[in-house]
Amino acid sequence: MYRTIIALALAGVLSACTGGNPNDAGNDEGVGTGDQPLIVETDTETEGETTTEDEGTDKFGADINADLTMNNVDFDEDTGEIILNNMPFDGEGNRYARAAAVSDALGAAGSTFDAYANVGGGNSYFAVFRRTANSQVTAAGTNSYVSFGYGGVAAQRLNGDGSLPSTNDAYVFTGEYAAVRTIIDDTTGSQIQYVAGTVRIDVDIEDFDDIGAVQGIVSNRQFFDENGIEITDIAGADFISLATSQINFDNWTINSSTASVIRDNTATASGNWEGLFTGPNGEEVAGIVFTEGTGPVGIDPDTGEYIEVQVRESGGFIAER
Repeated sequence: MYRTIIALALAGVLSACTGGNPNDAGNDEGVGTGDQPLIVETDTETEGETTTEDEGTDKFGADINADLTMNNVDFDEDTGEIILNNMPFDGEGNRYARAAAVSDALGAAGSTFDAYANVGGGNSYFAVFRRTANSQVTAAGTNSYVSFGYGGVAAQRLNGDGSLPSTNDAYVFTGEYAAVRTIIDDTTGSQIQYVAGTVRIDVDIEDFDDIGAVQGIVSNRQFFDENGIEITDIAGADFISLATSQINFDNWTINSSTASVIRDNTATASGNWEGLFTGPNGEEVAGIVFTEGTGPVGIDPDTGEYIEVQVRESGGFIAER
């Protein structure tokens, strides 16, 4: 697998919903190629680098897509920076500083996620990050490649073992979702957008027998450009269905299942989601979401229809019960 950087970077850049139930699942594959065309980079996996998908229970995206190379996230309490490991050409120390304008825009829209960007390196990376006492989630992407390029998603348990207090009950978790969208447009090149939304996760411990059931939905989606300007034309254009999955009670994690972007009862993009319960009594659930396909980026002034192009969305959520 080869990667090639665009010239600007070198100089400095549930399945389709049938019948109205947004939690039904399918098996559509993502359509992104991941291939990047100018400097040849050898595959990180063939260079002997270790993807630390967790010696415990943290969730990273390498098992979802090979381009999701980020394999560790640390928060520096002294500087307020995050350190994202294993994405190429993101600068010495892999440090990312809070992007104030975008973070403020997300905050004005009701989100407590912050946006970050790498402080050095030849590539430009963009991330969203949220941290609580029990969880932290991160999603990252880049516009420095002709195609989608590298990035990552992560959900990490910071406190407790995540075990829910009753094994014979049902629970509802509600919270926030945020994402980075990498957009491939033949006329404008690669672009970045941000997404903020809400998430609902339903958990049934009793069913399926002995393995539990979890499903969810990401809705109320708002979109922002690279500078934090809201793109109101496409607000609420779609939602993400998180298809029914199972619980691993050994470590209170949620197995991977299908994630589908749904617009007008049709799946326009698909991928996977997974997660983990956090806190000493399972007070939160944190998860990662990844989809590829087509998505709206604006309105065609001539037709009034959505302008749709190839989009990769890397996101995460934290929800509380």
